[in-house]
Amino acid sequence: MVRSMIAGVAGLKAHQSKMDVIGNNIANVNTWGFKGYSYNFKDSMYTNSVNSSGGSVLAGAAGGRNASQVGYGSQLSSISNVFETGAPSPSANPMDCMIDGTGFFLVGKMVNGSFTNVKDSGLNLSRVGIFRVDENGYLVDDQRSYVYGYAVQEGTGIPEIPARAGSVSLKNIPVELNISPDPKVKSTIRIGNYPAVEVSAKIKSENDMEAAIQEWVAYVTKTDNQTGDFENLKNAVIAFDGIGLDNSDPANPKWTAQLSVTSKVVGQDTKKTNVDPVVTTLKGEPVAGTEIEGNRMEPGIPAMYETELSTIKIPNDPETGLPYELDNYSISEDGTVTGVDSQNRVIPIGKVCIVSVQNPNGLEKTDGYYYKIGDNAGEVNHEAPNTSPAGYIKGSYLEMANVDLANEFSNIITTQRGFQANSKIITVTDEMLQELVSMKR
Repeated sequence: MVRSMIAGVAGLKAHQSKMDVIGNNIANVNTWGFKGYSYNFKDSMYTNSVNSSGGSVLAGAAGGRNASQVGYGSQLSSISNVFETGAPSPSANPMDCMIDGTGFFLVGKMVNGSFTNVKDSGLNLSRVGIFRVDENGYLVDDQRSYVYGYAVQEGTGIPEIPARAGSVSLKNIPVELNISPDPKVKSTIRIGNYPAVEVSAKIKSENDMEAAIQEWVAYVTKTDNQTGDFENLKNAVIAFDGIGLDNSDPANPKWTAQLSVTSKVVGQDTKKTNVDPVVTTLKGEPVAGTEIEGNRMEPGIPAMYETELSTIKIPNDPETGLPYELDNYSISEDGTVTGVDSQNRVIPIGKVCIVSVQNPNGLEKTDGYYYKIGDNAGEVNHEAPNTSPAGYIKGSYLEMANVDLANEFSNIITTQRGFQANSKIITVTDEMLQELVSMKR
């Protein structure tokens, strides 16, 4: 009789555990990439009331008999993940992505160098593609974990170099003023070794001097005036950058100008042929870091990717040696991460990998939405997206939880009724024990 009490208690515990699983599923109905759990019962141990015995066909012998067994209720058999792909939810961020398939993203702390063995890397798996580029240029998720994939091979993935004109910025260009005492006669200004040019500005302040130099620039940039001593300006553009004043001799202040000179055409020799003659005539000093040699457009080199895994980082620009300054990132179906620079060039950054797991239920949940590779996960391999049933990348989408609320609510009802039934067993057993005690009295 007491065994029914034990069975009832076991049933209560088992149904309470199932309710815990259901509650967790419903609590995570809006958690990105969440995979629902299913609770599976099994009956508990048994005792034999009557043992089984074999029969005999000899004269006078009896036939066989089956065992008569009494169980002790139910208990946990397993709690399994349901690894069905959740519905895609559109995202306004182009760096958000999801895997349409059975694979996982590979994320975790920094691993120096490259590797191929995912299982022994100590990294985590994830189904949530909330990715960003951090201040160091690395692709990371919203848990500050690095995203792993295939880096761009050195010497590839170089965008086309756009055509560029030679240019230079000059400072301390000598300026000579000749202010006429006659208000009816215009003053003149002479810059560098170019001839003096009449200006209408009355030079009484620094602003007036700026206006006078800009008037000189306007004069010499007109095509009709680019003859004679101004002829070498035909193939160059002059722009006003500012003025300077040397007051070391208060009795004889010296004004200087700062101008930029740019070739009107592009090419390797444009600075020498179009800019340098103007620089020589202006007699200024080049500003450090502003001299640019012109070049013609050079075709880009298509990106090729490493076969080993590593972190994904914005590559360096071969021209500057510094990382490209990028914005407007995106991720394509094959996992290629790209950005657009200030010249509207598409720069490949790397390719996100997908990890396929032979037995996904062998994974173990850790912090947040990460999975640790358990001992029973089986074969774990990395591969490029869109090359196998492991799936492909859907950019600007996030994976919703695969929890079926209708199914969970129906499970609540059956679990609640099962809990009530088991509690009734305990109540009835208690009443029977009470009757037994009453008989003795």
